[in-house]
Amino acid sequence: MLEIFLDAMVVLFGLIISPFMVGLVDMFCAEEKITFKSIYEKKRFDPKYATITPLMLLVLFIKFGLTYQFGIYGFLAIILIMDAFADIKAQIIPNGLNFVGFLAGAVLIYVTLIKDAMLGLDLLGGMITGAGIFGLIALFAYIVYKKEGMGLGDVKLMGMLGMFFGVFNTIQIFVLSFAIGAVASIFFIVTRIKKANDYMAFGPFIVIATFITMFLPYTIMFPNYLNFINSLCNLISIG
Repeated sequence: MLEIFLDAMVVLFGLIISPFMVGLVDMFCAEEKITFKSIYEKKRFDPKYATITPLMLLVLFIKFGLTYQFGIYGFLAIILIMDAFADIKAQIIPNGLNFVGFLAGAVLIYVTLIKDAMLGLDLLGGMITGAGIFGLIALFAYIVYKKEGMGLGDVKLMGMLGMFFGVFNTIQIFVLSFAIGAVASIFFIVTRIKKANDYMAFGPFIVIATFITMFLPYTIMFPNYLNFINSLCNLISIG
């Protein structure tokens, strides 16, 4: 009975905050000044937010229960959902959302360093890894193709996520986001939803990859990667 009550409270919380999330995204995309008053005034119902937010929070709660990990991932989920919709709507990853994430990540790293220095360093390394990989991609694209290959918002987002996931999980998010992005791009082009040279928001792919990593971290996925590579090598050798 208590579990059902807690599940209902999580869903209710997601429903309550979703209109405010919509308003925040609208203001970020319009580059409007954000205040507590404007957040309240700009709130509006959107079925996409009202479905995805409670559902994601509920699934996280079922997986992790009433733990600090649920608190961290629930907080990230709210930010990531807004990031994804902002990127789709206006091709931006709002600096304000990244800043809030960086503040929370800095607190997490500080507390973790006190309790477990190695784990804290891993989280710090995750930030450097996430921002570093995407930063190098952006720099390479600019030098070689003379255009933005990866937005700075994506770079900042990956740096922020690294502060919560550590080095190896951040690498997994990087790999999964590009794999998901490649599959989605092929699908959109084949179905003629988009053309090959059309802009395609990359933020949602990072968000999906992050959600997958929340439930299937590299400690679970890595053996599967090895099995896949081994199977691929066997197929090549047979061929």
